[in-house]
Amino acid sequence: MGTLLENALDQVTIEMLESLEYGEEIELNEEYTLYHYIEDDLISVFRTEDWEELFAVMYDKKTKEIVFEQL
Repeated sequence: MGTLLENALDQVTIEMLESLEYGEEIELNEEYTLYHYIEDDLISVFRTEDWEELFAVMYDKKTKEIVFEQL
C-alpha cells in the first residue's frame, strides 16, 4: 500500500463511521474519500480521482475494530 493510502485508512475512526449520513462523503486526503452509500448501509473508501471503489469498511462498536475489505 502507498503512503497516502495508509494515511487515509489510519484516519478512519468508529466515531467518523457512525456519524456519516447517507450519501455523505469525507475527503480523507488528496487521493482518497470515504463514502456512505445513499440507500444502503455500506461505507467504502474510493480513489477520488476516478471514483474507483477500493475497500468496503466494516466495524464493530464493541471491540472498536475497523476492517477494510479490499475489493
